[in-house]
Amino acid sequence: MVCDSHVGEHIPALPSGVADALGDVDLILHGGDLTDPCVVTELERIAPVVAVRGNHDHSAGSSLPWTTIVRIGGRRIGLVHGVRPAPVEIASALVSVAAGRPVLLGLLGHLRRRLPEVECIVFGHLHLPVQQCVRGVLMFSPGAVYVPEVDPERLSTGPTGWAYMRYRKGIPTALKRPMVGILEVSAAGITARSVPVLGGLRGSV
Repeated sequence: MVCDSHVGEHIPALPSGVADALGDVDLILHGGDLTDPCVVTELERIAPVVAVRGNHDHSAGSSLPWTTIVRIGGRRIGLVHGVRPAPVEIASALVSVAAGRPVLLGLLGHLRRRLPEVECIVFGHLHLPVQQCVRGVLMFSPGAVYVPEVDPERLSTGPTGWAYMRYRKGIPTALKRPMVGILEVSAAGITARSVPVLGGLRGSV
């Protein structure tokens, strides 16, 4: 599982550590904000890819669906970026900036209602690892490939940059690092874990 790679927008290419972190997976799910279609091509060198569109995929992901359901080992896994209608996104952002930490304002419940007939929902958008069970469904965000706190070339000037970093201030340092996710599907169920991407942001697979 890969989310929020932001290639071409914030970094020039996928970090080399992405391939190492994914190991020998059978399928890669991308939870949106690829921002460059080359991301799918690069990931397909590792394994087949299923991707959805994110709110930063204005052109690169325009042909991708907003949501999809993948069937693996008899399990139904929903894939979605996680962005909500603008009024809710704005309200969540304002509350988060005021609090100095992410405030989700019912995001997990919203995604659960949006994809009701699944056993797991994987999503991105937050640039933050999340793992929680909501009404019997595993909600999993592995975190993001692109994490601004570890990007030496990050531009965070101006009100928008200040607000974004203020929102992330309350995230534990251990979670502010590039990550991908691993889902393991078996007869017993679905388990998920986040895996750090080592080696820095500015490299290529």
